[in-house]
Amino acid sequence: MKTLIKNRTELQRASRWDIDFHLPAEGITQFPREILKRVDQVAEVGKNKRDPGKSTDNTFQYLDISSVDVMSGSIVNPQEVDTVDAPSRARKVVRAFDLMISTCRPTRGAIAVVPPKFHDQIASTGFSIIRAKPGTNPFYLHFALRLPSTLEQFRKWSTGSSYPAILDEDVAKTLIPVPSPEEQDEIAKLVVQALQAREATVHAANEVWNKTLDAITSRLSGVPISAHIDEEIDVTPIPHNIAEIEALLETLPPLTSDRTAAKSIQIELSDI
Repeated sequence: MKTLIKNRTELQRASRWDIDFHLPAEGITQFPREILKRVDQVAEVGKNKRDPGKSTDNTFQYLDISSVDVMSGSIVNPQEVDTVDAPSRARKVVRAFDLMISTCRPTRGAIAVVPPKFHDQIASTGFSIIRAKPGTNPFYLHFALRLPSTLEQFRKWSTGSSYPAILDEDVAKTLIPVPSPEEQDEIAKLVVQALQAREATVHAANEVWNKTLDAITSRLSGVPISAHIDEEIDVTPIPHNIAEIEALLETLPPLTSDRTAAKSIQIELSDI
């Protein structure tokens, strides 16, 4: 039986009385102490917000929980939404290479890197948005945040029974292994290559499946049916080392948040 001694002040400060919350995480101990860092030492929480319903655009790309493939940690099903139909949870502005971490049932590992094509689009408030600091590789962070040792800590911080959830502050204090930038780049390269190989394999399997179904349908109906082909997978090279990522970020426009939009309106009014 595990025992732990805590004084009343510590328990009141944490507002948690369960022993699991206060016991140190075990999985993280497999890594050398000298490379362990809190998430907020290598990344910051993205705070940009925008109400797409007030935009002059007709549509926007909405990234919600269903947009993330839990198995691979990729964005696979973004929704194009009319601004007039914007959900109330569509508020968080994402930057290219941000990390979206689902705060509801966080142990599922619904964590994804935002591709450049979704720069300045809108994510659900159900995500914690984490932005790698200069010198930190977001693809390495993606790998580290999906480690079992990280998900164990997310479990410890979670509150609620039916839908356990964590807060931005919980993500910020989570410990992860952080090697040198050079090693981060090497690991990121392996992760990106493995992800692209997985996507190519899934694409090929889907193509065979659809052709087989069409062939069976043709046999039964006697009418030739052209084989359905999946959309071509995006084979555009993904920048995955720190130097390339930071260079690309320099070329992207600033994020459009409610604050920047208000400032723009003030400038226009002052010119009248």
